[in-house]
Amino acid sequence: MDNGVPSGPRLPGLVQALLTLSAPAVVFPAAARRYGVPFTLELMPKGRTVVAVADPADVKDVFAGSPSVFHAGKGNELLRPLLGDDSLLLQDGDAHARARRLLAPAFGRREIAGYRTLVEEVTAEQLSRWPRSGRVRAHVLLNELTLEVILRVVFGVTDSERLDRMRPVVARTVDAGPVMMIGLAIPALRRLWPWTKEIRDLASIHVFLDEQIDSARRDPALADRRDLLALLVRASADDAQGLTDEELRDQLMTLLAAGHETTATAMAWSMLELARHPHIQDRCAAEIARGEQTDYLDAVLKESLRLHPVVPLVMRELQEPATVGGHTYPRGTTISPSIILAHRAPAAYPAPKDFDPERFLGDVPTPTTWLPFGGGARRCIGASFAMMEGEAILRQVLERYRLDRVGSGREWPRARNVTLYPWRRARLDLRPR
Repeated sequence: MDNGVPSGPRLPGLVQALLTLSAPAVVFPAAARRYGVPFTLELMPKGRTVVAVADPADVKDVFAGSPSVFHAGKGNELLRPLLGDDSLLLQDGDAHARARRLLAPAFGRREIAGYRTLVEEVTAEQLSRWPRSGRVRAHVLLNELTLEVILRVVFGVTDSERLDRMRPVVARTVDAGPVMMIGLAIPALRRLWPWTKEIRDLASIHVFLDEQIDSARRDPALADRRDLLALLVRASADDAQGLTDEELRDQLMTLLAAGHETTATAMAWSMLELARHPHIQDRCAAEIARGEQTDYLDAVLKESLRLHPVVPLVMRELQEPATVGGHTYPRGTTISPSIILAHRAPAAYPAPKDFDPERFLGDVPTPTTWLPFGGGARRCIGASFAMMEGEAILRQVLERYRLDRVGSGREWPRARNVTLYPWRRARLDLRPR
């Protein structure tokens, strides 16, 4: 221990930040082998001390810790320029509890069941435009599909002109890599290219969101609408502590930025694994063809998220000294449950490098060993929606196509914003069934 924290790399903080954001799937296992777990990284913003943990008991201490002590918003500071000050991912304390209370009804079981029909309709429309056969970059196609879903489900947008205007802007914005994300957090760089282009795209999205909010507030048919925006506007109107237009915009920006690209990436990894394991793909297809409850397909999704977590880590900044894993860390330390390391622990997952959906048949994964959506009071509010969407999309894909791998079918994870996607964009050969 050094200054109350474990040992770790001695590289400059900026270098550590770039390496960690660019290649967390390499950095975390390498650091764990070199220093053991927990270990410490020095990341951005400058001076941030991050202690990576992975043991289930340590993860439980973090997720069960008081939200007033373990601040997730402070841990997500790098996302502030992209998502806005009032994003659910950046709020802490009473502000976070209030926003989550207002957002939660839009993600209830009944609402998600209602969204499924729309997800299925959009998926069918999009798949009709996919090539009937041939080589594709599935991640690109899936991004287009899930963006369409999020625009329709969240905003109820059907105006083709508006959709055409926003698709490329949103796609560029969420494609921000590690250098872009770090630069946005440095005011001096935000006045230089390429960061100025990102700022302009963000401004365009804000205008679009403001238009949607204003239109919803004035819509005489608002009470009959079922899109997420309508639900949030109605909840705000009925609650004395309702969301302001600015707060609504930042929450919608979060749903827009995080709600489509993450699902597309999870689906891309799943399709790659199905192409690499034809017997697993055949079992899924047979289950779907028989019209059975898709338990095995659900297990495939969970195993894909285990082996290829879209977001590799979560952050909690301590607002006062706290004990994790029997060690008390000083105020200001950021404790980071490493999803990558937790998902590769042999104690929880024998042969952890193997793709084996059987792990998730009949068993509910524990929240300290399977944490692709985070955990505790800060678990992703859209987790159930994401799993429903992923299952609905994969079901239709496997009804239409047989997925064949290209070469070995393996692709390294590549970073953009805070997610990890297949570096060749999930190259696959499609064949009609």
